[in-house]
Amino acid sequence: MHPTNVSQQCVDLVKKFEGLHKVKDDGLVHSYRCPAGKWTLGFGATKGIRSGMTCTVAEAEQRLQEDLDEHGKIVKRLVNVPLSQGQYDALVSFVFNLGGGAFKSSTALKRLNAGLYDDVPEQLQRWNKARVDGKLQPLRGLTRRRAAEAAIFSRDAQLPSDEGGPAMVQKPTAEAPKKLTKSKTMVGAGIAGAATGLNEVAGQLQGLVAYADSLKTIFLLCAIGGIALAAYARWKDNKEGVH
Repeated sequence: MHPTNVSQQCVDLVKKFEGLHKVKDDGLVHSYRCPAGKWTLGFGATKGIRSGMTCTVAEAEQRLQEDLDEHGKIVKRLVNVPLSQGQYDALVSFVFNLGGGAFKSSTALKRLNAGLYDDVPEQLQRWNKARVDGKLQPLRGLTRRRAAEAAIFSRDAQLPSDEGGPAMVQKPTAEAPKKLTKSKTMVGAGIAGAATGLNEVAGQLQGLVAYADSLKTIFLLCAIGGIALAAYARWKDNKEGVH
């Protein structure tokens, strides 16, 4: 149901994105802290790694192969559907970088085990963030790695040129952005503007209306609430592509 071992393409992929860091003048590979703060040695090894540890380049390559085999066991244990070589390679690289615990609870695994293979590449690419100096942020290296893993996962998918393959859609279009008039920004701005105007009217009615001061307070609170709603909605619109 699953390939026995990772291919050389998987090994090369992990080597490329992990890199062999901290090879010093003594010819040895030295442990270092990765951007997320984990002690790392060789090609991304973290288990049992501490400050001051060293190894040879050959030992780093041997450990990488052993680590990939171990992470392959995790993939085989958690994935309940058949995998092609490309799909297996992509997931082993993903789990090597992500960890088995996170993969076990991921939406990518749930979609895969439901047979929704086409959903997996997009789900893989969501995991492009890490905590740097305590702040969760996307990293360019992770974004590129997830894109490469998604491409390898999709490598064996049926193409239009294959017998029984899907027909290629011509002239695809991008989803049109939402109109600003459909967002809550305009609602918030309208509330703020109306409340501000009514606040002025209440001031002019000071001598005529016994509750003018109370009305002014209410209208002021409405204005502040409208401004807050407009600010929040504008921030949300930017995230959703509203213009």
